[in-house]
Amino acid sequence: MENAGRWPAVALGILFLGSTYAVLPAGNWGKPGNTVPAVIDLGPPLRCLPPPSQLDFDGEHSVWDHLYFNQIISLVVAAGANPYISQLSSWALVGWNAVALYDCSANPAIEMGVSRRPKRQRTLRNMNRAAAAAYMKFHQMIDPVLGAASKKIVEESKPADAFNWNAVCDGTGQSWRTPECVGYRASEVTYKWMMDAGWNYDGSMSRTINKFPYTDYTNHAPVNSPWDLPYPCRWQPLHETDGRGKIWVQSHLLPYAPKVKMFFVDKDEVANRTLTMWDCENPATYKAVVDEILDYSANLNDTTKLIAELIGPQPFMLYTMLQARGTAFRAQKQMSMIEGMAFGLMSVISTDLQTGLILREKIHHDAVRPPSAVRWLYGDQPITAYGGPGVGKATFPAKDWIPYVGTYNEAEFPSGAMCWCTVLTEWMELWQGGDNNPKASVFDPPITFTTPKGCSLREPEMSPLQDTTLTIHNVQGSRTPGDVQH
Repeated sequence: MENAGRWPAVALGILFLGSTYAVLPAGNWGKPGNTVPAVIDLGPPLRCLPPPSQLDFDGEHSVWDHLYFNQIISLVVAAGANPYISQLSSWALVGWNAVALYDCSANPAIEMGVSRRPKRQRTLRNMNRAAAAAYMKFHQMIDPVLGAASKKIVEESKPADAFNWNAVCDGTGQSWRTPECVGYRASEVTYKWMMDAGWNYDGSMSRTINKFPYTDYTNHAPVNSPWDLPYPCRWQPLHETDGRGKIWVQSHLLPYAPKVKMFFVDKDEVANRTLTMWDCENPATYKAVVDEILDYSANLNDTTKLIAELIGPQPFMLYTMLQARGTAFRAQKQMSMIEGMAFGLMSVISTDLQTGLILREKIHHDAVRPPSAVRWLYGDQPITAYGGPGVGKATFPAKDWIPYVGTYNEAEFPSGAMCWCTVLTEWMELWQGGDNNPKASVFDPPITFTTPKGCSLREPEMSPLQDTTLTIHNVQGSRTPGDVQH
């Protein structure tokens, strides 16, 4: 893992040396408390979002776009990171399980007890009906509010009579002739597998009364409080705000992740993989890393902000899915509906590695995050860095600094973003022929993302000052765009 000892640049900045701040070997946190909360991402201005569209049961990728891509964004904005990580995996599985039996060469990832559908039933509309039923029911099972929104999307779809709301799904062979029943079955077996794997969707693994989804069942407790940093190399739960007056304290992201059963990746394959933590106990190294972050923070521009917003905050995995969703790329590859579903299984592999390796090592190393380290090192001393929306570059007390993008509720090392991007790199190369294709690492056409003027996640209506475009020409570029190391 290249440069694994550094904080991920997408969240913290490209790292530069040469600061002149004084060394404070004993730390300078100051009195406990008075912490600056990080502002969560709530999405760009509404005018920047694509206009609403109607789910089309005769469209090749319409169900995926409306019930997977759009709804995962809704989930991220509404509920944050905890459900997001597991749902990327489960939604990819439930969609695939729903449609696999309508293809002569595909198999469900989980045994469903349903036979392959006869040739006359293998139509695009039937596949879409099965997938829509699977997503809708799964959403209802894991988040009733999200489920209601998905049901409304299906109700307002076209053709108006395409979806069978009166399907009799009694588990008999006759019922499998109805695609909705196949989809409902896919949601049931996928939900059961994910619960058995340890995802705690309903909170029952934590307690029997007052159960809430995704709550911890390992008794994880940070060594640092949210108000002080007696252990300057260890993770500290940060304060967060919605920017409108609501303030709360982080709990660790999925501390039970190492206990979760992986789906595709063999546990034994990663059991002995370990990563060496950067030399946090060395005062000179600690200072150099903090200074590098602050130097970059002081020199943000529209392009580096776009890179950070696209890859750095909670929706960074959506970036990988956009590789398939992009109209030009999908059309050029002539992706069928089931090929798009197959491409999405990358999310399962990524989640396997995040839980089985990255989060396991994060919990083991318990590494400090930059907002904590900056205050501990410099406290009330003035620094020059990014000062927030409408402020830009400014000089202010170090204790008031926060990164440009939101800070995840987990220990810093190793980089989760690095893992997502590495999986994307290898998946795309394999998808395009691997060693048998000398251009396997090339996006043709290139993937292009444009943020219109004023449509920033972090500085809505303030930046970028003009339409800003990021173009990625190859797979490696998706990993290190603009020389940013994740």
